[in-house]
Amino acid sequence: MNRTLFAAAASVAVLMSTSAIAAPPEGKPLSPQTRTNLEAAMHGEAYANLKYLRYADQAEAAGKPALAKLFRASANIEANEHFDREAQALQLGGANSANLGDAMAGEHYENVTMYVNFAKQAEADGDRKVAAMFRQIAIDEGTHYDAYKAALAKLAVK
Repeated sequence: MNRTLFAAAASVAVLMSTSAIAAPPEGKPLSPQTRTNLEAAMHGEAYANLKYLRYADQAEAAGKPALAKLFRASANIEANEHFDREAQALQLGGANSANLGDAMAGEHYENVTMYVNFAKQAEADGDRKVAAMFRQIAIDEGTHYDAYKAALAKLAVK
């Protein structure tokens, strides 16, 4: 087991040393397919980050601190190296008002459409606990929307 962890840690070290190289800036706009691929890659990196953090917590609870450390190191690379480089290449983000508008649109969709539909489907499938969870998350997303809306209103006043 220690040999496996050592090999995995060595792989992470190699990734860390090569992932600091930023994506080269290009003079022309990105093609639509490249933009789509970057967005898909970023979703994958974000999911991997959170998944590995969950795995780290589980490893820690199982008394495997070295394994937890490995998962946390990998999670850090997924978010702070890979995702960040892809976000830079995509030129994600902009003015605060635009960022808030984008965040509001996403939270509103999750609040009134996505999680509502997920809850209905889970309920229809007999998965009542998951349906209740989706309904609760929908409420949380509405709270996020309201907070972003209030922040946008404060920006407009200044």
